[in-house]
Amino acid sequence: MLSAVIIPTTIFAFLISAVITRFLVPWVKDVSLKRGITTVDAHKKDTPIIAEAGGLAPLIAFIFTILLLIFGWAYMTELQIYPFTEATDEQSFVPLLAGLMSVVIAGLIGFLDDVFKIKWRDKILLGFLPALPLMALKVGNSSINLGILGDIDLIFAGLNLYSLVIIPLAINFAFNSFNMLAGFNGLEVGNGVISLIAILIISFLVNDPVVAMFTSALLGGFIVLLLFNWYPAKILIGDTGTLTLGTGIIVALIIGNMDRIALGAFGLHFINFMLFLMYLKTKQTKKIATIDEENNIIAPCPYTVYWILPYYFKLSEKRNVQLLLLIHAIILAIAILISLAVFSR
Repeated sequence: MLSAVIIPTTIFAFLISAVITRFLVPWVKDVSLKRGITTVDAHKKDTPIIAEAGGLAPLIAFIFTILLLIFGWAYMTELQIYPFTEATDEQSFVPLLAGLMSVVIAGLIGFLDDVFKIKWRDKILLGFLPALPLMALKVGNSSINLGILGDIDLIFAGLNLYSLVIIPLAINFAFNSFNMLAGFNGLEVGNGVISLIAILIISFLVNDPVVAMFTSALLGGFIVLLLFNWYPAKILIGDTGTLTLGTGIIVALIIGNMDRIALGAFGLHFINFMLFLMYLKTKQTKKIATIDEENNIIAPCPYTVYWILPYYFKLSEKRNVQLLLLIHAIILAIAILISLAVFSR
């Protein structure tokens, strides 16, 4: 049964984040163009110069929304104005604050990359930084449910290996892999929105208000950003957006002990990473696709997820993104169904 707090709080968080983002995106676009924080939208015939760092808008909205929720949560509970105590207590502040800090760190790194261009090798090391708040506050369950194999406790010699090993590796992968699977209008934001919707639905099913608040605060902003980022994009989300999204999704899964859903949420990203290793072996010199006279993508090789379909079929950028998002949704749905069938026993 859903608690009295989860639905109104989720709607409130979603709307606040969405409204703030709607007002911030045009401002971020204008400032980016004036400051030269731009990039070439390479998969267009006229290769327009377009504003980057659009992810800054939902990041700011997310920060404000979570802080507002925590403020209201603390004082309304104390004054007994709102029934937060039915579903939560003071300990629930810990994962929310830790998750907020992790996303802020990731978003800040992304913004610095959009402005100053950080080398990808450095981002591999920087990808561990967003894990520090979760590690320090030991967010997440130290035992992993392996279905019919039972639970495995990751406490060894008094050390929480889940916090010290699993969390930093998971966040680093999400941080960097989400950034790798980007480059087409609407692809990365659409991918993130689908994952966030799935996590939000699961949080309702398991009656987890903390994950619901966290996820809806991200979802509201990025759904609005998707309207500006969909083909033809008026603004790109930059590394500010991709690193915020990738980190936010994995943090939500960790907070809600939904780690087993991560394979579905990041299934395409794992495939893309493996293809990237093959791409490196081919020593390809061409790093971007081109566009033919009919606006179809000409992929130089099939060794990234977003090049596979255009390499073998004639597809426009928009159609390619639509198919990839559909594939992502199917993979995620399968992962959720398997999880419900195997791990709920």
